[in-house]
Amino acid sequence: MSLRRKLENLIGEKKYQSLRNFRSLRINLPALIKNYFLDFILYINHSNIFFKDNFEKIEADIILKYHSLEKGFLHEKIKDRFGKNNIVILNKLLKNKEVILNKNLSQISSAYQVMCDYYELHLDRGIDISDYFDPEEYLLYKSLKSSNTNSVKNHLFESYFDKSNDNFKNFSNSRSSVRNFTDEKIPIPIIKDVITLARNAPSVCNRQPVKVYYVDNRSQIDEVFKIQGGLTGYSQGVKQLMVVVSDRNYYYSVGERNQLFIDGGIFLMNLLYSLHFYKIGACPAHWGLNNESDKKIREILNIKKSEKVISLVAIGIPNGKFKTCKSSRRDISEILILNKK
Repeated sequence: MSLRRKLENLIGEKKYQSLRNFRSLRINLPALIKNYFLDFILYINHSNIFFKDNFEKIEADIILKYHSLEKGFLHEKIKDRFGKNNIVILNKLLKNKEVILNKNLSQISSAYQVMCDYYELHLDRGIDISDYFDPEEYLLYKSLKSSNTNSVKNHLFESYFDKSNDNFKNFSNSRSSVRNFTDEKIPIPIIKDVITLARNAPSVCNRQPVKVYYVDNRSQIDEVFKIQGGLTGYSQGVKQLMVVVSDRNYYYSVGERNQLFIDGGIFLMNLLYSLHFYKIGACPAHWGLNNESDKKIREILNIKKSEKVISLVAIGIPNGKFKTCKSSRRDISEILILNKK
């Protein structure tokens, strides 16, 4: 008989398991604290929260602000002088010498294009915006931009899903985040078909820790978006919502402390593709919020404490005519690093 079995017989199964749990806690807790602390230090040093000390962080600010303006262009009735604060910030960032030197990078070029589109929209309407965006700035950006495409893409519902059964390259390139929906609800059987297809997403050791909470209660949707705050101006049109969560119960080691986000992110992308395949419009809304917000959404939707919200996904049938952001992608040279020795 093994020593383990002898000890278990001697003190009893429950006490033996408690002893094993205590031993595991004693060994792994210091390592977990150390690793989370190192994560904490890295995030302090390299995230955009505290220091704006390199080009990447400036670029991140530019992307955040110009994409916010892109979303403003999607409204059926675009407000005059919308996004004024973002324009003021971009006018400072886009005249930075290092930014100008990198004018041909995809995201910098896109920002210049959005700024020009914004100025020209107000020029065509005869709206004076010179108090925060003067003509000299517009002419500078016009001379610097290398793109001539609009900041938004126009779609017809009849043709938007034409590539949903095409080869993967065309299928993937045809999907965009849709924010304008009809009042028609997607039937539950189709929702189940969507999840059935999405569940083939890979996960670590096939643990499949992801669940999807489906919500169609108007007051709950309003409460959730009030916390999230990212679909302002569009959330009232959302009649159905999916909340993607990852369950911490399925992770074993200190090294897996962030694996729930990886598995959740993989599932989320598969879910978006599945929705597009079934001709359903969708817009993922981030949930990069704090613990207080996590607690609130758990209470609203009865989400278990072990489950971490990964993303909200607004779903619906797109309007007959609608717009999506251009959301230009980085050039391959900005992504692929050929690590040759």
